[in-house]
Amino acid sequence: MGGPLPVVNRDQLPLVFHEPHVYTGFRPLHQPWKNYVLSLFQWHNEVMNVWTHLLALVVVVIRAAIWSLEFDLVLDPYMWPLAVGIATIIVLYTCSSCAHCFSNRSELTHYTCFMCDYAGIGLYGFGSTILHYWYCLHEDFLGTLSHQLATPVGAFLGVLTCVCCSISKTKYKRPYPFIRRVWQMSSVLAIYLWLIFPIWYKIWLYVHDGEWESSFRHHLQQMLWFTMGGFFFGTDIPQRFYPGKFDLLGHSHQLFHVCIFMTTFEQMNAIYLEMTDGIHLVRRMEAPTLLNTWGAFWFVVLANAAVVYYFHTKVMARLEIESLKKQDGDGIKTCDDVDMLTAANSTEGQGNGIGLIDDGKDSSAYVTGNDKKFDKNNVHPENDINSPNKRVHDGGKMEESQCLNNHNGCKLTIRS
Repeated sequence: MGGPLPVVNRDQLPLVFHEPHVYTGFRPLHQPWKNYVLSLFQWHNEVMNVWTHLLALVVVVIRAAIWSLEFDLVLDPYMWPLAVGIATIIVLYTCSSCAHCFSNRSELTHYTCFMCDYAGIGLYGFGSTILHYWYCLHEDFLGTLSHQLATPVGAFLGVLTCVCCSISKTKYKRPYPFIRRVWQMSSVLAIYLWLIFPIWYKIWLYVHDGEWESSFRHHLQQMLWFTMGGFFFGTDIPQRFYPGKFDLLGHSHQLFHVCIFMTTFEQMNAIYLEMTDGIHLVRRMEAPTLLNTWGAFWFVVLANAAVVYYFHTKVMARLEIESLKKQDGDGIKTCDDVDMLTAANSTEGQGNGIGLIDDGKDSSAYVTGNDKKFDKNNVHPENDINSPNKRVHDGGKMEESQCLNNHNGCKLTIRS
């Protein structure tokens, strides 16, 4: 039945769910999906992360509806970049809200949700590239190489962001090393520098020539909010200085979400002024095509979906192996090597009398030299090969089995 989820402390959850300097307010694992939806109406340490971006999503949808009355987002090719940009912001906030809503259901769900979040971040970076290079580009760059490469480079960096952030999530475990931040922030910084270039050039012209535009105030604010968001994301302030005091309200990730919301809010304000004040310059450009707007959009969506699926399968396989290691059965001890089943099935293990077989049904069964098969859950104490000192009867012979953990994986050696 659906209902409020009791909150638990972090020591009751696996390490992957822990957050730096946050100790309470976690939701329990393995609850029905609808319970996590209902948890949006109770206090826990993710509820503000969800609502900050749900409200941002509502604001973006309302503004898009208003703009659709003023601009023809469907039939006017010059408005297709605007439609694509709005769509990427909507996807960004949808992925983020869902990730924080459902991430506590299981370890696999946790990884998959946040990789979808990274896919949304990469897509938003691509969408911002489209918006800025179509509506904010100075006439000095019309038709230049950077203008022509804006869409393909933005698409590549959007996918690269998803890849790098997914690596940072799946490769490292808590407590995370600093290199994990490098994977995350370097990829985001790369696409940000590319998408913000048209705006920086205009600001440089203002400093050099004093040429002020009405959109500058909003552009400067969006850059300020983005910088503040990066600060809160990378420093874990304020909870770093007051551990446990900001578990439910006011911790750095919530502040980061607010900063991202304000970034997109000011970005949309600036884009509107760029379109209304500089539409004559936009109309001088070669008309956008479906290929370099919506075609590129769907390329990034599908590419990021493939990235998420790839890392999802890797995480699922790793979690299955870790689950096998934790089992208390009487079978052969698992080894640290991910390829333990392959190693155990080698001829060295099977040819001498005892090993693992993989017949598609029971990859953890034992076989002896005369091909008798024993289930690992039905081995008599005297035949327990989990211990190096136990004896196993095989064709009238008494043999000693031993599982050796070494650098090459798991091997079985038989000594008469």
